[in-house]
Amino acid sequence: MAKLWKRFDALMFFNEVMDFLFKSLILFVVLVLLIGLVKMFWEVWEIMAESKLKEAFGITVTNLLTFFVILELFKSLVEYFREHRLKLTFIVDATLVFILREVMIGLYQHQSSPLQIAALALLALVLGGVRTLAIVYSPMEKNMVEQYALGQEAASTEHKAKTELNIHPIN
Repeated sequence: MAKLWKRFDALMFFNEVMDFLFKSLILFVVLVLLIGLVKMFWEVWEIMAESKLKEAFGITVTNLLTFFVILELFKSLVEYFREHRLKLTFIVDATLVFILREVMIGLYQHQSSPLQIAALALLALVLGGVRTLAIVYSPMEKNMVEQYALGQEAASTEHKAKTELNIHPIN
């Protein structure tokens, strides 16, 4: 028993269990999305048969935009499982989709006041700025730019060397 305990790697066990749970959760999320999509189509079909076209479109737009918000949230969840960290851009994307959903529904149904729409527009503008800054100052983006710059520098050096030796590529 003592030998088994000494060979037991708790971190590896934890990672394997978490990996299994996350894969199960992703399967569950896909199943929920499929059920939600089928339910949305079913509701639209029922509403189109019973209601006026204007009401049907209002409910359809609301349901479709809600589906997009849920899709963005699940996308950020899946990205978390893949990268094992939360990315600010995915969270901001989901929030922006939600804000735009609220603005679009408010405008479509004529229920939002101009002040409320202006406040949501300002919030969307601020979040857009945060998202842009998160991309510009992202460590991953910085590494990609540095690698690109090194590649350009190496290509430039190689071109100069070929030019000095009068070696021209065959076209």
